[in-house]
Amino acid sequence: MSGPTLLLDAGNSRLKWALLAPHSPLNYLAEGSLAYDQLAQLPQALAQHPAASHILGCNVAGPAIAGQLAACLALPIDWLKPTASQAGLSNGYREPAQLGADRWAAMLGARSLGASDAIVVMAGTAMTVDALTAEGVFLGGLIVPGYRLMRQSLAQGTADLGLPDGATVDFPQATGEAIVNGVLLALTGAIMQMHGRLEQHTGHGAQVWLSGGDASLLAPLLTPILATRLSAVDNLVLRGLAKLASDASPNWNPVP
Repeated sequence: MSGPTLLLDAGNSRLKWALLAPHSPLNYLAEGSLAYDQLAQLPQALAQHPAASHILGCNVAGPAIAGQLAACLALPIDWLKPTASQAGLSNGYREPAQLGADRWAAMLGARSLGASDAIVVMAGTAMTVDALTAEGVFLGGLIVPGYRLMRQSLAQGTADLGLPDGATVDFPQATGEAIVNGVLLALTGAIMQMHGRLEQHTGHGAQVWLSGGDASLLAPLLTPILATRLSAVDNLVLRGLAKLASDASPNWNPVP
């Protein structure tokens, strides 16, 4: 593979991309993100850099987005499809192929950062909280509505709550504060519950890898509790794709 590898993370709300230098585990020549109504701009953004010789991607945005990306790029795209095992990880889902590709890629990314018991959190449109052992076994995990979805569900399901803002406080004394803090504590509570379950299951301390667009909202609440066991990491999905791209035998499973 002579040229760089283009990595694509087609998430629920936008596309993240990175151009990975050849023969490198994590050396991005360039990276960026685009809203889905801006996908036509991707070839222009890439034209400023060495041409990719391979494209590896993760897609949870659906077949229409996959089709748009295929139409605007010159090379075929190898889309990640979770399997029973890959790159040293064992998939604990009863039906491994049903696991979200973004969750699998994020776990691969977390694993590339350290082989320890870990909770892998992707805080985006939805928040996923996945338990991974030091031996590389994915035990299972949670999917909950993300920060904005929770707030929107309250606004849509009630007559007059709306979407008021509020500061992060210990004892909310206004509706906006009550909603914002309630949502944040629900999200961090899910993380801490899974963290406690994993530590009880393995008998060892567990790391928390936190990524996604809303990671910055959750980190200040988690840091006082987890201290050095919390690490915020930019785009674990792209890190997982980079890990696979740098492996001698990436074991990709192209999806039409």
